[in-house]
Amino acid sequence: MITLIQDWLQSFWQPFHALRYVSVRAVIATALAFLVAVRLGKPMIAKLRRAGVGEHAALSDSAEVAKMYAAAQKTGTPTMGGVFWVAAVLFATLLLADPSELMVVNAAVLLVGMGVIGFLDDFIKWKRDGGRDGLSRTAKFLPSVLLTIYVASVLWFTAENTGRPEIASIYLPAVKTAENSFVNLLEWGFWGFAVFVAIEAFIVLACSHAVNVTDGLDGLAAGSALPAFAALTFALIAVDTESLAEYWHLPLIPGAGELAVMGGAVIGATAGFLWYNANPAQIFLGDSGSLPMGALLGYFALVSKQELALPLLALVFVIEVTSSFIQIAGFKITRKLTGTGRRLLPVAPIHHYWQRTIPEQQLVVRFWLLASIGAALGVLTMKLR
Repeated sequence: MITLIQDWLQSFWQPFHALRYVSVRAVIATALAFLVAVRLGKPMIAKLRRAGVGEHAALSDSAEVAKMYAAAQKTGTPTMGGVFWVAAVLFATLLLADPSELMVVNAAVLLVGMGVIGFLDDFIKWKRDGGRDGLSRTAKFLPSVLLTIYVASVLWFTAENTGRPEIASIYLPAVKTAENSFVNLLEWGFWGFAVFVAIEAFIVLACSHAVNVTDGLDGLAAGSALPAFAALTFALIAVDTESLAEYWHLPLIPGAGELAVMGGAVIGATAGFLWYNANPAQIFLGDSGSLPMGALLGYFALVSKQELALPLLALVFVIEVTSSFIQIAGFKITRKLTGTGRRLLPVAPIHHYWQRTIPEQQLVVRFWLLASIGAALGVLTMKLR
């Protein structure tokens, strides 16, 4: 919103001219979202504790995981921390990003939509006896799919109707030759639309689920997300800056930089959440935070055209969700073949496997380091293109 009154502010004090620059507003959004998250976090944690919104260590599918949670005294730690995380991101974005940029509005719709789905799931878990079952799979999955299809469709029509066809293209990492470095799906007509929406919606859903399954140890999801969001925020600035786009061999997408303001807000809000989520955690994201956080991770990759670099940029989340998928798929396949389902891993997702032998704080820091290395390698693929 501040962009609408920037000229008026500048008339009072010349340095307000700096607000024209996306990078300046992104930095301010980072600081502002951090302060808002820290300010909201403490009273919200107190209210959630009084309301009895907390983790139930005994409800895990694995008795071993339940035992580890109980031993770490996580029972009763409040969830639903995503509520103040979403609020901080939304506040800083609405204040500092350009509201006329459709890609920003689209991101805000995704943030709020996924946040509402996650909140309802957390709320129902809290209200139901036992605190385990939230929304049914259908009630949770169907609106998530519809929301991501809508968001991907808006991106397609933004590319088609605003003279930014690069948005609807799929760019290949580590390929520099112009004629084969991307696939222009706009040329495919309806089938291009179908392929684009299917791929982009899947990426957002997969990222959302990946962060959700990673939110299991103190600081793990939030700390691992910071390097990924930092890399993608840089990519968003790069694709909106002609000199950077040329140097990094990226497509030029005017307006994408406004999402970097939201990227700064996400980084600040995540750091503010980590203020309370670091070991020993005072609060967890819950679905109300992990779902929108993962969805934005995927969305930023779509707009910055880093979809295929995501396995590196979001390395920890990819490892976590892959281990979870292997466990579920392996159990179903062996049950179908032999009549008795077998778990291919002792426990999943993978952080629980190492949690059995590595102290939690040490394990989380190692995941943070792995996330940072993955994000750095993901950025490297931009230059290799």
